[in-house]
Amino acid sequence: MTGTGMAQAITILFSPILTRIFTPEEFGVFYLFSALADILVIVATGRYELAILIPEDEDEAANTFWSAGFLATIFSLLLFIFIYFFNLNIGIWLREPKISLWLYLLPPFILIRGWMMSFHYWHNRHKRFKIITGSKIAESSTNVGSRIGLGILNFGAGGLVIGTLLGRLATLLTYLFYFIKNDKKDFPKPEKAAIKKQLQRFKNFPKNMVPAGFFNASSNQLPNILINFFYSATVVGHYGFMNRIVRTPLSVIGRSFEEVFKQKASEELQQIGHCKNIFYKTLKRLVAIAIIPFLIFYFASPTVFEFVFGEKWLVAGEYAQIFTIPLFLNFIASSLSSIFYLKEKTQIFSRLSFLQLSLVIFAFFLSQRYNLEAKMLIYLLAGAYTISYALMIFLLVKIVEE
Repeated sequence: MTGTGMAQAITILFSPILTRIFTPEEFGVFYLFSALADILVIVATGRYELAILIPEDEDEAANTFWSAGFLATIFSLLLFIFIYFFNLNIGIWLREPKISLWLYLLPPFILIRGWMMSFHYWHNRHKRFKIITGSKIAESSTNVGSRIGLGILNFGAGGLVIGTLLGRLATLLTYLFYFIKNDKKDFPKPEKAAIKKQLQRFKNFPKNMVPAGFFNASSNQLPNILINFFYSATVVGHYGFMNRIVRTPLSVIGRSFEEVFKQKASEELQQIGHCKNIFYKTLKRLVAIAIIPFLIFYFASPTVFEFVFGEKWLVAGEYAQIFTIPLFLNFIASSLSSIFYLKEKTQIFSRLSFLQLSLVIFAFFLSQRYNLEAKMLIYLLAGAYTISYALMIFLLVKIVEE
C-alpha cells in the first residue's frame, strides 16, 4: 500500500500543474480516447490474463499467459488496419474531429496494455507485489513527466495521450525486466498444442468475462463518449477529471488490498475449498478505512477542487460531491470482485455488468427525453452506479457463502 501510494501521490501532486497547462476541453478529448482504449482492451486479450492465477501447474499457467499476449497482438494489428481506413469517419461520428489523429495510437496502446496485464497477473501469481508496486511508480513518473513536457510544447490533448502511452510502456518494460531476470530460464516456449489446450480449458473467460468486462468498462467509460456526443468536450473534461482524481487515491488502498486479496483467496480456495476468512476480513477493513474519509469528502470536495486545481475546475468538485456514495460502494466492491472469476461465477458478473450498463444508458435516455442540463445527468449517473455497486456487494456475499 505504501509503495502504491507513492506512485499515485506523484499523479495527485502534479495534477494542479497539469490542470493549469491543459484545458477541460483538452482533458475531454483525452478522456474520450481513454474511454475507447479501456473498452477495446477488454476484447483484445479474451480476458485470459485473469485465468493465469488459476492453474496449479506452472506450465499451464505459462501457456495461459502466452494465450492472452498473442490474442492482444492479433487484435492490435486488426485494429490498426481498421483505423487506417476509417479514422476520419470515427472522429466525425464521435463529434470530435480533433481525436482523429490520435486514434493511430490506439493499436500500440492496446498492444502494450494487453501484454502488460499478462505480465501483471504472472507476477501476481508469484506474489511479487514489490515488482507490481515498482512498475506503478515507473508508470506514474513517466506519465506525469512526459505530460508536463509535452504540454509546455503545446501538444494539447495529444500530450495527455502520448504521456499515458509512455507511462504504460514504462510499466511493461519494468515487468519484462523482472520476468527475464526471474523466469526466462525455466519459462516454457509457446507451443501451439499447449496454448490451444488452455484456450479450450478457459473458454468461459472470453464467453462470459469478455461480455462482462465489456459491459463493465462500457458502463464506466461510455459516459465519456455520450457526454461528448450530447453535451461537450468541456463537460467530459470535468466529469472525467473528477473520476480520475478521486479514483486515484482510492486505488492506493483498494488495489493494494485487491492484489493481496485475490492471491490469498485463490490460495484458500485451493487449500480449504472456500475463502470466507479472507473475504470477510478484507470487507471489514475496507469499510473501516473508508467511512470517515468519505464523509469528509462529501462536504469538502467542491472547495478542495477549486482551491487545488483552479477556479475552472469547481464544476468537477461538484460532480465529485454528487458521486460520493457510488464511489464509496465501488471502492468496496471492486476490491473484492475477483471472487467472480476465482469461483468461476463469470456468468453472474456478466449479467451484473450488463445491468449496470443498462442503468447508465437509461440515465442518458432520461436526460435527453426531458432535456436535462449536464448536472442533472450526473445525479442520474450517480444513482445508476449506486444501485449496481450495492447489488454487486450483495452478490459477492452470496457467492462466498455458497
